[in-house]
Amino acid sequence: MKTDTKRAIGLAPVVSVLTDREIRCLQLVAEGKCSDEVANALVLPREAVNQALVDAQDKLEARNLMQAVSLAMLIGVIDYTDPHQPK
Repeated sequence: MKTDTKRAIGLAPVVSVLTDREIRCLQLVAEGKCSDEVANALVLPREAVNQALVDAQDKLEARNLMQAVSLAMLIGVIDYTDPHQPK
């Protein structure tokens, strides 16, 4: 029996309130980019990126950015595949 991760951690409703910007910022952080790199990639001011990450962290009820990224991965909001892993 497969566990429904979204239901198991109780965050399914939160997913719908994350903005596209918040999701994209989390995705780029998951790929190892810092705020400046995310800002450059999305052509946004660094302050806008930092605010999006703080907002996402709050919405996911995460204690820090690493936990927010982890939760976003667990609930399927962002996807990360290690480029060093064989396919």
